[in-house]
Amino acid sequence: MSEHEDHHEEHGHDEHGHDDHHGHLQLEYEEALPINNGKVCLWLFLSTEIMFFAGLIGTYIVLRFGSPAGTWPRPHDVHVNEFLGTLNTFILILSSFTVVLTYEATKRNNSAKAKGCLAFTFLCGCAFLGIKMVEYAGKFEYGIHPNPGGHSLLYEQADVYYLRDLKATITKEAIIPLAAKSAAAEAAADQVPDAEDAVPAKIPTAGHNVLEPFLHHSVQWAEYVVGQVPNTHMDPTADGLNHRDVLISLSQEVYPLDRYKNLFKVTQGAEQEYIEERLKALPDLVTAAGQDNDVLSMLAYEKTILGARQKYLVDHNHAATAEHDDHDSGAGHAHGGLNADLRAAHSPVILPMHIPSGNMFSATYFLLTGFHALHVIVGLILFLFPLFWTLEKSRANYIENAGLYWHFVDLVWIFLFPLFYLF
Repeated sequence: MSEHEDHHEEHGHDEHGHDDHHGHLQLEYEEALPINNGKVCLWLFLSTEIMFFAGLIGTYIVLRFGSPAGTWPRPHDVHVNEFLGTLNTFILILSSFTVVLTYEATKRNNSAKAKGCLAFTFLCGCAFLGIKMVEYAGKFEYGIHPNPGGHSLLYEQADVYYLRDLKATITKEAIIPLAAKSAAAEAAADQVPDAEDAVPAKIPTAGHNVLEPFLHHSVQWAEYVVGQVPNTHMDPTADGLNHRDVLISLSQEVYPLDRYKNLFKVTQGAEQEYIEERLKALPDLVTAAGQDNDVLSMLAYEKTILGARQKYLVDHNHAATAEHDDHDSGAGHAHGGLNADLRAAHSPVILPMHIPSGNMFSATYFLLTGFHALHVIVGLILFLFPLFWTLEKSRANYIENAGLYWHFVDLVWIFLFPLFYLF
């Protein structure tokens, strides 16, 4: 063998110049993504769900913080139960932990443990829905809900339209026109009803003792103020009352809100002062009217309205003082308004309520929590089928994908909980 050939052999080349080592290389290819097709499809689905809930939650945040300052309902204003919301949060977090235990037990072919953990997760989801139904029922019981088929019981403002619908709910008959619609004093007097003529034709027996005094002492008083008393809201120099504050005060008798507590007291104080001054002036007005029966009739009715409202304010102040003393001594609770009295009397009547931004709150609350509840139901369906399977390693991918979906549902609730329940 020549020296040249020896040189080629030493370097692993044959006579054709080929490298002998190249024939022993093995090329191995791995998957582009180390996950199965089912998980890829799930993540694609979850990405659309993330955009869906991000849009809903973002819209809610814009509506809430874009509303006038101090007008968005606080949780207790709309009967949001913080305890039940916190309990549901704990339940979902616990269910996320047990679904992880289910997956780990399935990978280890421990079917008994996996089924036990999965059954507990399923029961947690059912408990969440049950508590949510209790919350929904409570809001419907108080009349705090959207009403697509008619006018909601929640009014953004306490105005003449609120007064009209409030009276219509009580009387269930033709509404007596407001005196403010007439220019002539005589015509206005004809439109203002006598107290005995305004007795509701049909008031449920359970709420009769509550609704009738409210109609005579408060609703008719508000009609009188709107129709005949100068509005200091439009003209601060006028010798009258602030119509807006009087109507808000009326709404607070139905459904009190803490934000209007001081306004309620101040307005009733102003009403008391006006009534006292007006009653002092009435004798001179009667003398000046002479034999004008229309004016005399109007002044007589006015005296009746003023006297009824004055008596109500005195009685109300005494009752409020006694209630405050009982509360300080631990013997009572804050008054919940006329609607609370109707509920205590088991009356089917729910009177319209003045809750600023109440309709927007109820619409967004039921929309977001309703969509979330539907996703919880889908998760329960995904968990229902494996309860009848043998949960061995071959089922681990299904359990993992179902668990990922459940974690997403829990994460959405983590965002909803503070928005609706904490502030």
